[in-house]
Amino acid sequence: MSPIKTAVLGTGMSAFIFHYPFLEALPEKFEIYAAWERRATAEHSKARSAYPNIKVYTQLDELLADPKVELVVVSLPPDAHVDAVTAALNAGKHVLCEKPFTPTYEEGKRLFDLAKSKNLLLAVYQNRRWDGDFLTAKDVIDSGRLGDIVELESHIDRHRLFRKGNWKDVPSPGSGLVYDLGAHLIDQAVYLFGVPESVTGKVFCQRQIPPLEVEDNFTIVLHYPAKEGKLPVEVILRSTSISCGLSFRYCIKGTRGTFLKFGSDPQEGQLNKGMKPSEGGYGQESSENYAKLWTVPLDADVKALPAPALSTVPTISGNYLALYEEVYESISNKSFTTSVLPEQVLTVEKIIEAAYKSSETSASVKIN
Repeated sequence: MSPIKTAVLGTGMSAFIFHYPFLEALPEKFEIYAAWERRATAEHSKARSAYPNIKVYTQLDELLADPKVELVVVSLPPDAHVDAVTAALNAGKHVLCEKPFTPTYEEGKRLFDLAKSKNLLLAVYQNRRWDGDFLTAKDVIDSGRLGDIVELESHIDRHRLFRKGNWKDVPSPGSGLVYDLGAHLIDQAVYLFGVPESVTGKVFCQRQIPPLEVEDNFTIVLHYPAKEGKLPVEVILRSTSISCGLSFRYCIKGTRGTFLKFGSDPQEGQLNKGMKPSEGGYGQESSENYAKLWTVPLDADVKALPAPALSTVPTISGNYLALYEEVYESISNKSFTTSVLPEQVLTVEKIIEAAYKSSETSASVKIN
């Protein structure tokens, strides 16, 4: 199969940090063919400056009318996703869309239904499933060393005492911290534990910097009831813009152990510094941020448990490239799906809507 001719919509940080480098790293699978850049001129184009042979369009309909374009990467603000994805699918193109996918569950469902009717791939860029810290946490959970999981707390905290003024900070569909970072944390939880029974959310503007309706802090709790001999699980997802000190990334508690992880996946920082995904050391985390694991033997007498043994867990290397590998395989083998399943994406959207509703009503919200 020839490399998939790919067009990228958008010229922001996401396009040049999270998409172009991975397309470039897989030249046998993807060709960086075209870009939609509304403000491009014959003399100036961000895309052309980086990739001189790229075909630059200033009109989206003209790009989508190009029969050579096979895959469209939507790297636009979330309030533009629905129109762009709809147009691309109707033009017969496969689509990889940035998260947050759509501002509402109903919009997302319509897009997946459209893709299915057209027999096209519609994938969502949930790259943080391939964060090294998440891969490590999942590996420890899957190993059974923690026993039955009863609680997982996941944080992405920042210390940012101002608003950057981009789409994340202005009142528009899909803006705010829940859609920005919460979409990642919720997706990871759904990937690990499935659909929760109910959601409790607190969403607010902690810094009190206008516009106050755009939140900069959230706590979202996913409630999983006891079933099939398993204990109930609480998943606590948190993010704040006021956190000056060191915050843990994961704290996972089970009947036989606790996993505690500080630090954050290095890939975004490496990409921002110009590191290529193919370079040695890419995705590898410093040993100072390796997780701590306290465990007792799985077969120990619960009435006479020994003192927990402490060990260090090396971080599995992060690998966002794997997502693009999946996109290629999905198109080449005509399965038109990736491991980020449509039903998981839509569950994330339901949970986001439930978190806002819970915060407004001060009551937990059931997930159907």
